Amino acid sequence: MAFTFAPAVRDRVSLLIALAGASGSGKTLSALRLARGLADGDDGRIAVIDTEAGRAKHYAVAPGETPSAERFGFAHGDLRPPFSPEAYADAVATADAAGFDVIVIDSCSHEYEGEGGLHDMHGANVETAIDRAKSAHNPSWGPFDEARAAERASIGAWKEPKRLHKRFVHRLLQCRAHLILCLRAEEKMRVEQIEEERNGRTFKRTVIVQPKDMPPNERWVPICEKRFMYEMTISLILTPDEPGKPIPIKLQQQHRGAVPIGRVLSEEAGRALSAWASGGHPARRPAGELADEGAGDDFGAPGGKTLSDHDDALTEAAAQGTDELRRAWQALPADIRAELKTALDRRHKPAAAAADVARQPKDEEAAA
Repeated sequence: MAFTFAPAVRDRVSLLIALAGASGSGKTLSALRLARGLADGDDGRIAVIDTEAGRAKHYAVAPGETPSAERFGFAHGDLRPPFSPEAYADAVATADAAGFDVIVIDSCSHEYEGEGGLHDMHGANVETAIDRAKSAHNPSWGPFDEARAAERASIGAWKEPKRLHKRFVHRLLQCRAHLILCLRAEEKMRVEQIEEERNGRTFKRTVIVQPKDMPPNERWVPICEKRFMYEMTISLILTPDEPGKPIPIKLQQQHRGAVPIGRVLSEEAGRALSAWASGGHPARRPAGELADEGAGDDFGAPGGKTLSDHDDALTEAAAQGTDELRRAWQALPADIRAELKTALDRRHKPAAAAADVARQPKDEEAAA
């Protein structure tokens, strides 16, 4: 078949929206409200893929009940273990083929750390490699070092899980329906290094920053593959202290007028995003919200490109320490830096700080 071109018009663009948060942060209700707006108020056009043993049905209508503000008439499907990338991809493909306009996955974190997910797959591969190494081990070489064998096998054991995860991401990107993915999030501490002057010399001291002392978008870490949130069109954090109120991880300029910062996600936000995806323009966000958000560029720049290569380069640079990470960061284009700013602060800077500590001479403190 001949490949052809036509004038580009934004019409029925599919959106990938990720909502990450701890228990009690309002993920499921927020996802259903957005889905209702994206479906123009027709709950029958919404499919929910439920990995939480039917918990999404807590928000479903009772028999004979009419949908209301917090009761929804969606189609429901249970996804049970193993939570492999293929199982998720098949469920999405089934819902997409059935013609649903919006697909909600609650929760997508199982693909990463659930039964049969990426970590289980990696662990099984490591065990297989250990058994293989043990079988090939000659007792004359000395005792078999299982820990060393596991360490050697660990990196290679990620190859197949990562390949399957990428196929799952590609399936999401090909989906015709809008996708809303709920993910769990957990609090994380951060390791930083600060410089101190003592006796005319500069020393670096490692400090641990507690979650409560970090900005909310750095305090809560989504449970998923490290680049997953940046493959989305929109990625948001929800917190238990203010359920349903979004904190942006990735929010491009063209979507900011649709997503309420400082207010609870609602059907209105879904309708605004639907209007944009169909060629319209979301309402302009009030100036006060923009001021509360800060500069805004940290939440992603337009482009819709995959950031994996740039993120990998930063990972490699961080392993060499803060100076190398700084050089790699400054070499990136401005739009890529905007997309990866949160990743820089959340993952790469702590990794670089840890690398600095590992490279620091052990007698440095003693010399002071």
